[in-house]
Amino acid sequence: MRIIVLILGLAGCATAVSAPVPHPQGRTARIAAECRLLEVAHAETLARGLDAPSDILVGCPGHETARDTMPLKAQSAALRRANAAVLPPDVVANGPQAARLYRRMISRGVPEAVAATVSTGALLRDAARG
Repeated sequence: MRIIVLILGLAGCATAVSAPVPHPQGRTARIAAECRLLEVAHAETLARGLDAPSDILVGCPGHETARDTMPLKAQSAALRRANAAVLPPDVVANGPQAARLYRRMISRGVPEAVAATVSTGALLRDAARG
């Protein structure tokens, strides 16, 4: 009787092996939308005469050569600023993903005032929709 229970138990563990599920194309679109937001934030930071580290664009298509350049101390300070940032009304209105994107911009080195400016309108809404 124990052998039958053991065989049935092991048979229940057998499953068909399936091929790995490819990443949905939606992921690529979300990354592209966030990167458009980051590119605008980077350009706006430069236009204001502020320091715009390449960290802002790291990982974005078309910026494959961008590398993290902020020292660890600056990265830590940017993360603290991002966590303490008060969310603008447009960010709050676009939901929790918009809040994550807003804080991620600041943690990458986008000044909070610039992040607030570029977070109004369609760019943030499109990036948060993904």
